[in-house]
Amino acid sequence: MNEQARIQALLEAGKITQQEADLLLSALAEGEAAAQQAQAVIGEQYASSGAAGWQPEGLRWVRLKLTAGQLEARLDPAIELPVLEGPAEVRRVGPDLEIVPEMNAGFLNGLLGRMGPLELRLPPGWGLEVEGKAAQVEAQGIDFLKGRVAVGNVELEAVKGLDLEVTAGNIEGSLLLQEGTHQLRVSMGNAELDLLPGSSVRLSASVSLGNQEIRGLERNPSGGDRQLGEGRARLEVSVRMGNLEIKAR
Repeated sequence: MNEQARIQALLEAGKITQQEADLLLSALAEGEAAAQQAQAVIGEQYASSGAAGWQPEGLRWVRLKLTAGQLEARLDPAIELPVLEGPAEVRRVGPDLEIVPEMNAGFLNGLLGRMGPLELRLPPGWGLEVEGKAAQVEAQGIDFLKGRVAVGNVELEAVKGLDLEVTAGNIEGSLLLQEGTHQLRVSMGNAELDLLPGSSVRLSASVSLGNQEIRGLERNPSGGDRQLGEGRARLEVSVRMGNLEIKAR
């Protein structure tokens, strides 16, 4: 059952009013229209390279599909398993966990603006995978963030790994990258990233339509990439329409 059918079922069951149903349907339509507009302006949706993205060996995952709402995730070295606060169900899928926001509280209240954020604490050795349609995501200190946000903003603080696509929205914050390959793809929006002390990065950055500013990274004499430290990690950033700013602290 898709989101529109769920709204209709809740309306028929008397759990929401006609006014709330109309508001929910309108919010869904606006989110889908924004994503479609971004893809239309670009001319094509970002396509993956066909190769699986890099991730640290042995990493376990918390996976979340967020139709609408806000997620705050942070590293907590004092715990051994992820801890979630907020209206959602946690399911075990093999060695990983899946978060399913409660239908009434998560989906409806998220669109109606009545729901507080889901708060997720992750121990070391866990990554977060997000599939968001209209989402605000904040990540602090976690080992890896990957996935896709169709419409919304992403805030990062000292995140150690990244493989993320944002169709329409902004991403800002800081990264601490020391190994592996990391990717950020923004279709329509702005990206502003700081590379923290201790990072060792080789940067490949491109902007199709907009401005690009790179500060504090040396030009690699063997190619067009920029480099910070020994360049053990690789960061690939693409912005199709918008502005890109990357600087080393």
